[in-house]
Amino acid sequence: MSGLSGLIMAAVTRIESDTKPKVLWRGILLYLLALPLLPAAFFSLMDGNPSEAIARAAGLVLTMTAATLIRKGIRLDNEARKRRLRRRASTVQYRMIGAGLAAAGVFIVAWLGLADRYSLLESILYGLAVLLGCYLYYDFDPARKDPDIAAVGITTEELVELLDEAEGRLQSIEHSSRSIHNIEFKDRLRRIVKEARDILDTIERDPVDARRARKFLKVYLDGAQQVTEGYARTHTEGESHALEDNFRRVLTTIETVIAEQQLKLKENNLSDLDVNIEVLQMQLEKEGVT
Repeated sequence: MSGLSGLIMAAVTRIESDTKPKVLWRGILLYLLALPLLPAAFFSLMDGNPSEAIARAAGLVLTMTAATLIRKGIRLDNEARKRRLRRRASTVQYRMIGAGLAAAGVFIVAWLGLADRYSLLESILYGLAVLLGCYLYYDFDPARKDPDIAAVGITTEELVELLDEAEGRLQSIEHSSRSIHNIEFKDRLRRIVKEARDILDTIERDPVDARRARKFLKVYLDGAQQVTEGYARTHTEGESHALEDNFRRVLTTIETVIAEQQLKLKENNLSDLDVNIEVLQMQLEKEGVT
């Protein structure tokens, strides 16, 4: 029972925000404290106590699952804090669910998984103590009170997902550019990514044009990602000047579209941007660099 007591003592200790461990390590304690239940379940089975073994195994599974969910909640909240817009309150409460599973796991072990079992009331109290400890130590997922922006044709949740998806495409472009040896291309791709991130930041600050910019974020950035990945796969240093010329022309088009997108965002007018996106799509197919 010392492991159970250690879990509770560690859980109920409140750590102030400025001394909390880094997100990478938070939640690992639950993994470590649950590990002794694995050999304990095996030994119970060997001793001919299947019900005790099942209770310990259930406690192990619940606590491990709880640790996974709590760490996921912490990670998602950390990522959300990087944005001005937060996900809505309907987002899954991973830390709350994880805390509930941890409490259930401790309750089952205390009531059914020990040689000297605790009473039902004592087991419930242990479970409640763990629930409280998880709240104090890890916090629960904060309620999202940010206003919805459906009035401009896109919800906050959709906009966050749209921005995250666009950021993922930019990261793919950066990754592909590392294998491109041409200094000119590397520099131009670096500028393209920087300017595209400026556009994302503008949309995040003022999402009124987010709905109309959706095609730009999806189609245009997807095309830029495809052409960069395609060139990175097929090019060889000092080889195929035609391919380099095609890629150079596509980069020029991409830079032009970005400049126009920035101008349209400032003017709050994206009505004619779709034409430029269609031109880019046709050029990608024509140049054959994808």
